[in-house]
Amino acid sequence: MKYWLLTTEYPPFFGGGIGTYSAITARMMAAKGHSVSVFVNDASVNNIAIEEREGIQIIRFNTSRTNSSSFLGHTTNISYEFAHIVKHFIEKEGKPDCIEAQEYLGIAYYLLQYKLMLYDWCKDIPVLITMHSPSFLYMEYNHVPMYRYPNFWICEMERFCLQAADHVISPSQFMIRELDKRFKLSNKNVSIIPNPFEGKAYGRFEAGNSVPDQIVFYGKLTAQKGAFRLMAYFKQLWDEGFDRPLYLLGGQDIVYHPEGRTMGDIIRQRFKKYIESGLLKMEARVKPSDIGQRLSKAELVIIPSDNDNLPYVAFEMMALGRIVLVSKQGGHSEVVENGLDGFIFDHNEPQTFFDQLKNILQLNREERKKIASAAIKKVNENYNPDITYAKKIPVIENLIRSHQNLRTVFPFVHHKPAPPLVDQISSRKGLLSVVVPYYNMGAYIDETINSILKTDYEEREVIIINDGSTDDISIEKLNTYRNRQDIKIIDVPNGGLAKSRNLGAQSANGEFLAFLDADDTVRPEYYSRAISVFNQYSNVYFAGCWVRYFGNSNNSWPAFQPEPPIILYHNLVNSSSLVYKRAAFLAAGKNDSTMSFQGLEDYDSVISLLAAGFGGIAIPEALFNYRIRPDSMIRAISTSKKLYLYQHISEKHRQFYATFAADVSNLLNANGPGISQDNPSLDYHLADRLPFGGKMAGKMVGLIKRNRFMKNIAYKVYKLLKK
Repeated sequence: MKYWLLTTEYPPFFGGGIGTYSAITARMMAAKGHSVSVFVNDASVNNIAIEEREGIQIIRFNTSRTNSSSFLGHTTNISYEFAHIVKHFIEKEGKPDCIEAQEYLGIAYYLLQYKLMLYDWCKDIPVLITMHSPSFLYMEYNHVPMYRYPNFWICEMERFCLQAADHVISPSQFMIRELDKRFKLSNKNVSIIPNPFEGKAYGRFEAGNSVPDQIVFYGKLTAQKGAFRLMAYFKQLWDEGFDRPLYLLGGQDIVYHPEGRTMGDIIRQRFKKYIESGLLKMEARVKPSDIGQRLSKAELVIIPSDNDNLPYVAFEMMALGRIVLVSKQGGHSEVVENGLDGFIFDHNEPQTFFDQLKNILQLNREERKKIASAAIKKVNENYNPDITYAKKIPVIENLIRSHQNLRTVFPFVHHKPAPPLVDQISSRKGLLSVVVPYYNMGAYIDETINSILKTDYEEREVIIINDGSTDDISIEKLNTYRNRQDIKIIDVPNGGLAKSRNLGAQSANGEFLAFLDADDTVRPEYYSRAISVFNQYSNVYFAGCWVRYFGNSNNSWPAFQPEPPIILYHNLVNSSSLVYKRAAFLAAGKNDSTMSFQGLEDYDSVISLLAAGFGGIAIPEALFNYRIRPDSMIRAISTSKKLYLYQHISEKHRQFYATFAADVSNLLNANGPGISQDNPSLDYHLADRLPFGGKMAGKMVGLIKRNRFMKNIAYKVYKLLKK
C-alpha cells in the first residue's frame, strides 16, 4: 500500500503530540511493509526537501510555493499548499492508495475541496482524518476569541474536514462526545482507535536508591491543559499548610490571549510568593532524550486537562512507571483504570482531586510498585503499534475497497435540507443558459462573448438582455450579434440589473443557468466544472469560484464556501457570476428589483437560496475574471448605501438571520462591520496593531507566524511596548 501522511509536526523538526503520533504511525506502517511518505510544512526549506529515514520518505516543503500567500491568510495558505504539494507528487509518483491527515488547522481542507469537486488528480483517493485537538475546542478552553478572524474560519475548515473525510478516527470516545455538544457531525464513518505508542523506548529510570519525591505537572502550560485549575488546587493546599512543592515542567511560552502574556509570565506573577518560598518550581522544556531521567524523580505526575483528546504524556508517564493522577475531562481517563494503574479525579467535583492526591501520597512502596507495573504493562500491551495497526488496517483496507461508491450528498458544515425542487418552467436537460445583462458595454462585450464560446461545456445557449442601451457604439456593437444563431438578444426598456437577470432566467431554456456581466470573462473549464458538481450532488444548487481581477488590477480574490453564519455577516462568493440549477434560482434566487440601490442584488440572491435550503459551493480555482473599472457600478455604492442595503437584506431574511443571531453578533463584535470584510482567512486584528498598514502589515504578520524565532522576538517587543 502507498500511504501518505500529512502533518504540521514531525520530529526532529517539530515536536508535540501530533509529531509523536505522526512519527510512530509512519514507522508502524513502514514496518508492516507499506510505502510511506510524510508531508510536513517547513518554512526553513526553500522549496522541497526530501530525505529517507527509517524506510520513510519525508517531504518537507515551503508554504510559499504558489502565490496563494498573497491573498490567503497564513493557516489557510498552509492548507492550500498541502493540496498542491500532494498534486505535485501525484504527478511525479502516481496516486497513493490512501491519504491520512490531522484535523488540526484544517490542513486537508483544500485537498478535500478538490476531491469533492471531482478534480481528476484526487477524486478517487480515500482521505482519512485522524482527530487530535480541534482548534474550535482548544480555543474555547484557552479563552481565545474564536469569532475573531482568522480563528473562526480555521474552525470552519476543521469542521468541514471532519464532515468531508471518507473516514474519521478519534483516539478517544471523549472527543466524539465533546464534538456532539458543539456541532452536528453528519459523517457516520467514525472509528475510535487509540493512538499507537512505543512504550519500550522509554525504559525505566530510577534515581539511584532514592525514593521519587516530586509532584510534577509535565506538558504545555495552557488553560486547556488545566494549568489554572491545578494552581488553584495547590494554592488552597499551600494556604492550608501543605508543604510539598509542585514542579511545572514543559513549555511556558504559550500566550494566554485574554491577558496578552505567556502562561509562564502569568504564573510567575500570580504565584510569586510561592515561588519565593520554594513551593512552586518552574522548569523549562525537557529534551525528549531527557524525559526518562528527569521524570524518574517524580512520585506523582498530574495531568489535569480541562479538555483533551488522548495526550501522549499519559502514555509516556505510565510507560516510565510513574503514578499518574488524571482528570476525567479527557481521553486519558479511558486509558487509566482508577486505583489499579493510575488515579482519576473530576474537575466537576473538586474534592475528588484532594482525596485522590491524599490517597496517592499515602501509598507504600509495594503499592506504588504494583500500580507502576500495571501501568507499564497496560501501555506496552494495549497501545503498542501492533495493537493499533490491527485495529486500524481493516478500516483503511475497507476504505480503499469501498471508495468507488462516491457520495451523492455534499458534506456542508451547516446544512439545511431543501424542499423538493419542482421546475415550474420547462427546460432542456443538460443545456446551460448563459445570461449576459448588457447596458452600454460595447467596448467589452466581444471579450465576454468570446470567453463564453470558448468554454468546454458545449451544450449551451447565450442570451443577451439589452437593458435599454443608449450609447451609439454599444448599440452598433450589439447589432453585430443579432444574426448569430448561437446568440439570442432580448431588448427591454432600462429596468436595472436585477430585472435583466430575472428576465434572462425566465426566458432561458436550460436546466442550468449562469450570469456573466458584459465586461467580465470566464475560463474555459468553469461551467463544466460547476455542472459536474451539480450532477454529482443532489444538494448543491449553485456554484462560484475564485476571482482574478483584470483591467485596473491584477490581484486575486479567493471565494469561500457560502455557508451561514459567515455568509450572513459578509459575502463569500463571486455572486455576480454564479452557475445555478435554474429551477432553484427561479424558486428562491431571483434578484430583488425592489432594492433602493443597485449593487447587492446578487448577494441577496445567495442568501435567499441558502435560506430556502439550496446550498452552494465555491470552486477553489480562479475560473472567473472580474474587470476593474473606475466607473463600475460597485464602485458607486457609498458606505451609507451599503449600510442601507445590508439592513434591507437582514430585514427581508429576518428568520434566517435569527437562526444564527448569536454567531452573527459575535462576528460583528470580533471583527467590526461586515461591509468592510471580504476574506475570513486574513488576520486583520494583528495587522491593524502594526504602525504601518496595508499589504506590508499582512505580510509581516504572516512572516511572524511562519517563524517560531520571530514569534519569540515579536512577543518580547510586544511586552516592551505594553510597559
